[in-house]
Amino acid sequence: MKTTYAYRAPGKLILLGEYAVLGGAPALVVAVDRHARCAVEIDAETQAITVDAGSHGTIRWPADETAEHLPLVRGLLSRLGDPIAGRYRLDSDALYAETPLGRRKLGLGSSAATTVALAAALTGERWPDGRATYRLAQTVHRGVQGTGSGADIAASSLGGALAYRWLNDRALAPMDGLPAADGAGHAEDLPTHHGPIHAVWSGDSASTVRLVDVVTRWAARDPAGHARRMAELGFAARAGIDAWRAGDRRGVAAAADAGRIAIDALGRDAGADLCTATHHELHRIAQSRGAGVKPTGAGGGDLAWIYATDAADEAAAAKALSAAGHAVFAFEIAAGVERAG
Repeated sequence: MKTTYAYRAPGKLILLGEYAVLGGAPALVVAVDRHARCAVEIDAETQAITVDAGSHGTIRWPADETAEHLPLVRGLLSRLGDPIAGRYRLDSDALYAETPLGRRKLGLGSSAATTVALAAALTGERWPDGRATYRLAQTVHRGVQGTGSGADIAASSLGGALAYRWLNDRALAPMDGLPAADGAGHAEDLPTHHGPIHAVWSGDSASTVRLVDVVTRWAARDPAGHARRMAELGFAARAGIDAWRAGDRRGVAAAADAGRIAIDALGRDAGADLCTATHHELHRIAQSRGAGVKPTGAGGGDLAWIYATDAADEAAAAKALSAAGHAVFAFEIAAGVERAG
């Protein structure tokens, strides 16, 4: 007898606090209604585990334990003592888009969302709490990538709007069969009254790992300059989170302006094109409608956030950007990882 169902995990946008979150500052992150999915087929007669990631390949466990492909999948399977046997099919197509340059990731955290969806599917109803799924997925994701605050993992696991801090020096004891972890984050739920989050495609994808590496190497050369830029990013994030919590759109927009200026300055200092020429052009168009545009996440490409002091100006800026030929998206804030059938 076969049982079929699916789990889905939302993508994310890091609106404020990028880079500074790696040093303990808060980040404003939202889960959005584009999802990675993991379809599951359980056959009571088999003890095998097969994970099919489409064009990225397939793993059969434990036969492929030493394989080199799909490291996130192997990381999850190796940390779980008794994952549910079955066939798992991963699909992150909703976090990509067709562009004139071909299929590109949007910057919604596709690897994080896929990891969370698979983690939830492998553990099933044992861990209905999204925070346990977060901890498992974050431990594996950071172990494979070597860096990352886990803000994207938190958004995919917990959903909503979050004020997120990375607590790298906090040792976590084993829990519910999950091994000990060398750090995790703290996520505060924020109101979701903001309405749709408008974003515009910058024209190309960015490599978060590469950009973080450039900034990290600059920090080693100029620690005082790095500390100054992190303080600016952290200040903008704290102000934006406070304003978001209070439902103060004007305050959120002011914080976004400060964050945009800070990320641009960080890029110039570090020698990384975080706020690109396209970002500046997008901001100029939005500014003509009383709004602004700021890079999300690590910058350098991907989606940029359209913000304004009121919803009408934000919508007008989105319309103007679309009329100028740019791909514009309106995301609803989404719930965290969940069983979807």
